[in-house]
Amino acid sequence: MIKLSFINVFTQVAVLFILIIVGYSIRKLGLLDENSTSKLSNLTISLFLPSMIIVSMQIDYSSAMIHKILVLLLVSVCSYAISILVAYLIKFIMKSDRNIGIYQYALIFSNVTFMGYPVVRAVLGEQGIFYTAIYNLPFNLLSFTLGVYLLSKGSKDFKFSPKELINPSLISVFLGLLLFITGLRLPTFVNNSLDLLGSVTTPISMLVIGSMLSTSSAKECFMNKKLYILCFIRLIFLPVIIYLAFMNRIEDSLIAAIPVVITSMPTAANTAIMANQYDADVTIASQCVFMTTLFSVITIPLVNLILLG
Repeated sequence: MIKLSFINVFTQVAVLFILIIVGYSIRKLGLLDENSTSKLSNLTISLFLPSMIIVSMQIDYSSAMIHKILVLLLVSVCSYAISILVAYLIKFIMKSDRNIGIYQYALIFSNVTFMGYPVVRAVLGEQGIFYTAIYNLPFNLLSFTLGVYLLSKGSKDFKFSPKELINPSLISVFLGLLLFITGLRLPTFVNNSLDLLGSVTTPISMLVIGSMLSTSSAKECFMNKKLYILCFIRLIFLPVIIYLAFMNRIEDSLIAAIPVVITSMPTAANTAIMANQYDADVTIASQCVFMTTLFSVITIPLVNLILLG
C-alpha cells in the first residue's frame, strides 16, 4: 500500500518548482535563449529521458508483471478516453472560442515527460518509472493524431505522417521491454553511462520548463478567465474523476496510483511547440502551460495526498 506524507510530496514538488524558477531566471538573465532552450529540450527528449527509461526497465521478469502491464495499458486507454470526453464537453463552456482546440489539447495531454517522470520517480520510486513508461505509450499515438487535429482546426495544410509516431522515447520503451522480457542486461559500463545520462533528466527538464515559461506574460495569463477553468479541470477535476473511475477496481496500489499522479500533472510542455508547428495560437498555448504549471505546485501535493495518501 502506498503511504504518502504531505511533507514528502510537497518537498519533492517544491524542489522541482525551485528548479523551474532557476530556469526562468537564467532565461531572463540571458544565460539561456530560445535556441539553447530548444536544444536542451531536444536533448532531454532524445537522450536523457530514453536513458532513464531503459535503465529503469531492467528489472526481473515475472508473469505477474505482464498482467500488470496489460492492466495498466487498459487503464491508460480508459483514462485518455475520459480526458477526451471531458475536453469535448468544454466546448459548451467556452462557446465560440476560436482557440477551443488548444484548450482541448491542454486538457487531454499532461506534462508526462518533463514533470510526470520526475514526480513519479520522487514519490513512487524507480519502479514507478517502469510503469509510467508503459502507461505513456498511447500518448504518442494520440498526440500526433488527435492532438494535431485539435491544433490544426481550420488549417488546410494539415497533413499527418506515420513517421511522427516514431521517437526516441517510444523506441526506448520497446528496448526496455525487450530487456525486461528476455532477462538480458546491458554491460555495466553501458548501463552506468545511461544511468548518469538519465540522472540529469529531472534538473534539465525543470530548467527547460522555466525557460519556456519566461516568454509568457504573467499579466495576460491572470487576465484570461478561461485559464482558470482549464486549471481547475486539468489539475483537480480530471484526477478526481480518474481516481473515482478506478477506485477499488485495481488491486495493486502502485498501478492504481500511476494514472492519478500522471493526470494531476500540468499541461504538456510541448503544447506551445506543437501549436507553433501547426499554426495555432502560440501565446494561448504558452499561457496554458504557464498557468497550469504554476498552480500545479500547490495542487500536485494536495490532490495526490487526498486521493492516494
